[in-house]
Amino acid sequence: MARAERTRVDIRVATEPPPGWDALTVAPPGGHVLQGLAAAEDARRRGWSPRFATFGEERAALLLIAPRPPLPGFFAYAPRGPVSAGDGASDVATRAIALAAWCRAEGATILAVDPELEADPVYDEALAAAGFRVAEEIQPSRHRMVVRFPPGADEAALWGRLQRSARQRVRAAERGGTTVHHDEAGECLEAFAGLMDETARRRHFAFDAHGDFIHWWRAVLAAGEARFLVAEHEGRLLGGLLLYVQGGIHATAFSADDAASRSSHPGTMHLLRWTAIREALTDGRAAIELGGVDLPGERHRPQPGDRAWGLYEHKVALGATWLESAAAHEIVLRPLTYRTALALHAVRRSLRSWSRAR
Repeated sequence: MARAERTRVDIRVATEPPPGWDALTVAPPGGHVLQGLAAAEDARRRGWSPRFATFGEERAALLLIAPRPPLPGFFAYAPRGPVSAGDGASDVATRAIALAAWCRAEGATILAVDPELEADPVYDEALAAAGFRVAEEIQPSRHRMVVRFPPGADEAALWGRLQRSARQRVRAAERGGTTVHHDEAGECLEAFAGLMDETARRRHFAFDAHGDFIHWWRAVLAAGEARFLVAEHEGRLLGGLLLYVQGGIHATAFSADDAASRSSHPGTMHLLRWTAIREALTDGRAAIELGGVDLPGERHRPQPGDRAWGLYEHKVALGATWLESAAAHEIVLRPLTYRTALALHAVRRSLRSWSRAR
């Protein structure tokens, strides 16, 4: 166990988690499945070394580290952390700065953090003063589309908040014989992975569902921290929705449909998302996140003509509102090593290009 120096909080970092880890990182407000034990074990399987940071007795952050041979040092990342746990932006920034102090003392080259935190200039200014800079998102989206449940809201009230076009599509899917159910055993995950890969190609983002993702989906389902909804018609998979259970809400993590079936079976994703909204309300959750719509190079609320405009309209029709979230940040802790790594990467890329051109 190591203790950081020159920080404003008492940070301790261990190789094994203290008791009740998920209660500190997944369950509280702002908590995230990617900060939990299931994520730590999945990361270990992929070659990362999890570290479990605690700030006093009630706050914590999962930190993943990985060496970058042949250079010294290591890369460090707090995926969707440090979590806010209901604290203000200043407190979250303080914990990120404490992580940086520990990483610097241990020889890290760079640290990245990206908590699920509402955008706040206090957070940005505190990190900038400590040497952090805004970085491209490591996760697919930065901002979120959220359906909040007012006190006393019932299903009829939520149904009334849907736009008429969304209600029509939900009813069309039901009339067409599309059904939605939970796939607790993950029997449809392989087919869902195929739909995810098709979606990635269609929307021009990098994704390899048949790599590590199927293993991760099974792990998080087994941990009870996810739900997998599938839409089918006479045994044919039309679409799927995998949601995380975290921070007092349900949060869409992965979604995809069979684009070729949209004409013959309209409304699949409307029915899936409406089902997820209803279940989150029934479970007593405060809200449900329908996932992000921003893309690399377009980290803003979509406008007509943007690649994500259609998806944005789709989620607005289901009652979701745009939530501006804090950007990912990184801090370079060993500048010379970092510049050397960039130079080596550029050389390797040039050599690969030259080899392909031969």
